[in-house]
Amino acid sequence: MLIIYKSKLLRFEKALDAIAKRKIINVNDLLSFDNSDIKEYQKLTEDTQLWHGTGRWQYGKDSIVDVMKSFCDIAGLKPSRDVYAVFGGSDQHIVHSISLCRSRMVARSYADMHGLGWKEKNRYGDALTWTSYYYSLFYARLFTVNGVKMLRRWKTWRALSHDENGDNTWGKKVNKQARDVWDIFCLGSDISGNYPILIGVKSLDSQLKLEKPMSHYEVRADKRIGVANISHIEVPRDKQDEMRELLLSYGIDIPVTSIELGEYVSTQKRFTELLGW
Repeated sequence: MLIIYKSKLLRFEKALDAIAKRKIINVNDLLSFDNSDIKEYQKLTEDTQLWHGTGRWQYGKDSIVDVMKSFCDIAGLKPSRDVYAVFGGSDQHIVHSISLCRSRMVARSYADMHGLGWKEKNRYGDALTWTSYYYSLFYARLFTVNGVKMLRRWKTWRALSHDENGDNTWGKKVNKQARDVWDIFCLGSDISGNYPILIGVKSLDSQLKLEKPMSHYEVRADKRIGVANISHIEVPRDKQDEMRELLLSYGIDIPVTSIELGEYVSTQKRFTELLGW
């Protein structure tokens, strides 16, 4: 019976993979890399379990914050305000955590909102496409599994995440014109010189316990993620030297590679694997 099930699942994955590559993922203008680059990237990411998408700059309370300088100041990632943890059954309406994805592509989409959003070039599928597909599955499963309980949590989340004008405030950290979640993946950032950054995480010292199905898709670290737990950092090709110099100035030794290389390597993976399934 198990063999039959696995055989059917494999056929389903192959069909989904073919459909995705033909109709969902746009592979235009991807950069090519040679085998040595691919092997180097695979070696860098072989221990990567989770992904965090961010960018160089974000709006703070009173001014624009250099995200990576803050990263270097504490030698790692620190928790920030998180209203989405309520969907995972958090006892507290607002927690402070570090949001992590099991899927590189979804985390990269979060990173891209710090750049040009869905208009970023050299991508194996744009940010809007990946997040639309991903969260369609996520929310469908969320409400199917948890029903009425999730409706209550949705109301709580909306009250916490929207301002007096009815705007979702999450995207305003990179674009003040964003009014809802989808805006930010379309608009990208309005901060001059901003660009996407993707951070690979090998392990966590501590994390929040999330209910299913959220735990299938995302992870929340409730304590700082130090340099020792980080496998590598991905930035646009033309920002690699800048990032290496910044890290070096703080005495931080983390490998830096390009997002474009990660995208090229992703073309060799199954669609379901890219979703973090």
